[in-house]
Amino acid sequence: MKRFLTLFLALILVVSLCACGGAPAGSAAPAESNAPAESPAPAESSAPAESPAPTESSAPADGGAALPTPDTERPDASADRKPYPNCFADGSVDPDTVANYDPAYDYRKNESFRVAYLSISDSPLCRLSADACERWCPLFHLEWTGFFSADGDNDLFLSTLREQIDQGVRGFILDPDPAAFSDVLGILEQHPDVFWMSQVSVPRDGASGNGIPIGGNLINNIVAGIDNTESGRIVARRLVRWKDETYPDIPWSEVGFLMMDFSASSPLHERGIGSEEVFLAAGGREENFFTADCLTTGLSMQGGIDAADLIVSAHPEIKCWLSNGLYDDLAQAAASVFEQHGLTDAAAIGVLGGSALIQQWDAGQESSFRFAVFIPQSLYAEPVIGSLAAFLNGWVTPDSIWPSWVKWDDHGVDGHSYSQLCLPYAYLEHDNYQKYLAWLDLFTQSDDYSYSTQGVNLSDFSSISADVPAGYRKP
Repeated sequence: MKRFLTLFLALILVVSLCACGGAPAGSAAPAESNAPAESPAPAESSAPAESPAPTESSAPADGGAALPTPDTERPDASADRKPYPNCFADGSVDPDTVANYDPAYDYRKNESFRVAYLSISDSPLCRLSADACERWCPLFHLEWTGFFSADGDNDLFLSTLREQIDQGVRGFILDPDPAAFSDVLGILEQHPDVFWMSQVSVPRDGASGNGIPIGGNLINNIVAGIDNTESGRIVARRLVRWKDETYPDIPWSEVGFLMMDFSASSPLHERGIGSEEVFLAAGGREENFFTADCLTTGLSMQGGIDAADLIVSAHPEIKCWLSNGLYDDLAQAAASVFEQHGLTDAAAIGVLGGSALIQQWDAGQESSFRFAVFIPQSLYAEPVIGSLAAFLNGWVTPDSIWPSWVKWDDHGVDGHSYSQLCLPYAYLEHDNYQKYLAWLDLFTQSDDYSYSTQGVNLSDFSSISADVPAGYRKP
């Protein structure tokens, strides 16, 4: 169980919180675009709130399908006339966007169902997930029952699930020990009027064999954030752009890439695959791509320092360093090593995460940890709670929601068509990170961050991803 929780926490420092924006300790980022293609760098400015909003692409650069963007100017946009959230102009359901919050739809006309969050762990990650889900429930006209932790006890998790169903809860966020998913399904199959999503645990059946995805077949839909390999590419693209803009005269033969890694976790390890691909395509040398594996040193800041220092110390010939920090703790570790070697100005670190970077900037501190690909936790929770509302109100079924996000080779078995929804990300940068968080407060009707919303509009950014990765379609 201890090993499970360690990997669990590291994983979600991406596909979830740390990879998202955790608690409102500070601020977070400017949403550029969720398209894999590189977008122009935000203009340098001393006033982040005035930085221009990135332009969302209408079609993905990798050839993926573009989703329709809900049109708030449609003739049926008034709350009293809309039959469904984000519906098409003819009033029909758009299953790709029905779970996203629609400020122009009156959710109060629907029945209010009760929702609870059950987790195997009381970790800070799960607490933050629960807080985000609780925030969204009243906006979707759902009644929040509470967060329940089983403290690592599978039997307690299952008994709590039964008790909550008996008490009338009809919507659940369930994050059990992945090995207990079969027992969870055994209970839920007895209650067809109960619907669920997971927030942290990946809902797979644990099966293995030729052609079966890692972890087994999907048993439900999932809000997947960003594909790990693609996240590695996205981080590396921004780092390469930094090198081209800051040190265009340093030859690629003198540029090193430090990939922080934890090889025991396949999803985390996959980020290095994407980063290496981009580094080599930009002109980097294969022998200059270094992996700092924290498997033996430990998945902690000190473990990251130990692993990174071995590499940086051994390669004084490298004049410019780029680094994918994997997640915030290890990114800070790499920054510490570069500082110790006097390389802060000649190094740039990016990460899928950003919470620690926000706190660093709010404290007036800057280092070689310069960028983050950021997805705020509240944007993870939005479609999770929104999908429960859609299921409970009968707008869509678990097999019909998010049809554009069903992977051709990984959608469950026995006729199921479960989806893996990706989310729009933001490049978190020092010069414009505050505007995005101000928009986030405006969109979620909260006051988590201290930044002014003056001049910020709901239309500045979107919580709906437009670009489906090419890998979702059969080659």
